[in-house]
Amino acid sequence: MQQKRELFRIALERSGEIHQGAIVARCEVLDLTEKGVQLKTDLSVTVGEALQLEFNLTKSCAIHCSLLVTRVSPPHVGACITDIFPEDQKHLSSFVEQLITLNLGGF
Repeated sequence: MQQKRELFRIALERSGEIHQGAIVARCEVLDLTEKGVQLKTDLSVTVGEALQLEFNLTKSCAIHCSLLVTRVSPPHVGACITDIFPEDQKHLSSFVEQLITLNLGGF
């Protein structure tokens, strides 16, 4: 059974790096929630695989987190965040909340 998304996805484009063991590859973060991301990468990954992600959420805020791959449709990868520093989670949550407020403020 396919896992359903629980949160509103925020579309954005951020360059980053994913780490698959000793392998490091470039990626684009295409969208995110407080609990997951969609990436675009040339790296070959499989569902259930653990990855590390690093990207700049803003010019002054870098996010580092662990991911579990939940969907693969090359070159796109969907993953849930399995581990993130509390400070990074705070920045991510605040960023998402601000964008949702800006985008849905008129409703």
